[in-house]
Amino acid sequence: MSLSLVAALVSLLAWIILVFFTPVNAGAIHLLLALGAVLLVRWWALRA
Repeated sequence: MSLSLVAALVSLLAWIILVFFTPVNAGAIHLLLALGAVLLVRWWALRA
């Protein structure tokens, strides 16, 4: 597995946990969603 894919999945999983299972509703948490999406697109574009 690619490092980009692993980082994207970890970032998206952390976002899901923080958004749905913690009371914090800060906008900074959504940076994890952006990071996960960017890394997932990067992995998709650079896959062999």
